Amino acid sequence: MKRVSKLIYRLIITIGAFVAPTPAALAANNFVPIKLPHGVQIELPANWEVVAKGQRIALGSRVQSASELANAFDASSDLNFIAAYYDEAGKGAATVNVRYYPESRRSQTDARAAGESDLREFDSGMRQSAIKLAPIEGFSVLAWIGTRKQAINGVTAFVTEYKRSPIRNNGNFVVRLVRIFNANKSFTLAVSYRENQEFLLRPISDRIISSLRN
Repeated sequence: MKRVSKLIYRLIITIGAFVAPTPAALAANNFVPIKLPHGVQIELPANWEVVAKGQRIALGSRVQSASELANAFDASSDLNFIAAYYDEAGKGAATVNVRYYPESRRSQTDARAAGESDLREFDSGMRQSAIKLAPIEGFSVLAWIGTRKQAINGVTAFVTEYKRSPIRNNGNFVVRLVRIFNANKSFTLAVSYRENQEFLLRPISDRIISSLRN
């Protein structure tokens, strides 16, 4: 598990500054399935956009979802996928990203067999890494909710949650990291949103996480 604590550094860096969306913008109940490398699939709101190769690709377009997204991912890269909801000012309000860990050797068998001591070790490593990285990135960890073991569509996941202070005065954020161990196809799904919009964004965050399939 010690290797995981080092990898979280790169993951947290990708969670940047975001501004809260309007209620109308998040009212859309139309979710679009997104297929990612290594058999990973999630569903995102149609009014979100994928950030790929310097471009923002609208998920609401079925043509773009099918064609442009198919060529948007680099499976050799650590960070393979970033999507966000942007407000009218063009600033991000919530974000999702997926990062792969091809050097990982832990499998779903290991994940299912993990006991309470393994969970505590994993959680401690994640927490220490976040605390060490925080001053470098300009935020502080306000509350550490912890890590729990959770089954998501038949896959065993480790879900870590914490709250962080603002970056560039953008408000406090809630961050959830969903780690899936699957040998060299292991990955983390990170979902974050502005805390003062939790009433609107928590259900969307829950829906995204529950849609995860691998």
